[in-house]
Amino acid sequence: MRNLILPPGRLGLLSLFLLLTLLAGCNQLGLGGQPQRSTEVPTPRQLKQIRYMSQALGPNGRRVFDHLEQARSCHDLEIAMRWNRPPDVRGGPFNEKMVYVSSGIPANLPKDSEVFLTGVIKAGGSSPSGTSAWSLTLKDGSEIQAVESAEYVQKQEEAQQGGGKATMVRPYMPGRLLCVYGVYQGNIGLALDRHGRVPLISVLFAIDRRRYLHSAHLERDFRAISAAPLRRPAPRRPRGIPAVRA
Repeated sequence: MRNLILPPGRLGLLSLFLLLTLLAGCNQLGLGGQPQRSTEVPTPRQLKQIRYMSQALGPNGRRVFDHLEQARSCHDLEIAMRWNRPPDVRGGPFNEKMVYVSSGIPANLPKDSEVFLTGVIKAGGSSPSGTSAWSLTLKDGSEIQAVESAEYVQKQEEAQQGGGKATMVRPYMPGRLLCVYGVYQGNIGLALDRHGRVPLISVLFAIDRRRYLHSAHLERDFRAISAAPLRRPAPRRPRGIPAVRA
C-alpha cells in the first residue's frame, strides 16, 4: 500500500478543513449560512426511501439528516447529502456549492471544491501514521485517489465506539463501494499503477457499503438478453424409454 500513500506535505490543508468542519457541526457536514431556496432537492419518493435515517432541526429551522452514518447504502447517503446540501445552494464551511460527481471529475473543477462521489474500491490501505488511502474507479472507468488523514480516521472510529453505526465495515476490500465527501486537491494523486497522476480527494467523511446493481446495469443486461438468439431446450424423453441412437 506504500504506492497509495502521499507524502505528509500534500495533506497540510486537512488540519484547517478539520477545524472548519468541526466548527460548522460535523454531523451535518458544514450545514449553515443564510437560508436559500433550492430547486434541486430530492423528490418526495426519494426521501421516503431514507425515512429510517435520523433527522433534526438545522440552524435555519429546516429539518436535515443529522446522522449520515446511518445510511445503508451509498445511494441513500447521496440522497441525504443532496437534501442537506443541494447542489444549487451555497453552504458549508467555505460557503460554496457542493459538486456531486458521478462520471469523472469535471475538467474545469476549481481546486478546494467540495465534492461528493461514489467509487468502486480497486485498492486501499493505511500507513503506519494512520492515514488511509484508496484507489477508486468511477462509473466512467476513470480513476481517482482518496486520502483520509489520521485525524479523520480516529474521529470516525471514536463515533463508532460511542454507539454510532459503523461508517467503515470493510474499507479496503476491492469491489465494495466507498462514498466520499471531501475536498478536491487537483490532479496530483498517484495512479494505482504508479504511472501518471489522477485527481486527488482529501476525505472529510466516508463510508463503505456493499455494491448493488444499478438500474443502468440492469437495463444493459436486459438488452443483452433480449438481443441473444433464442435457444430452444432439447425435448425431454419419458422415463423408462432408453435413448435411441441413429
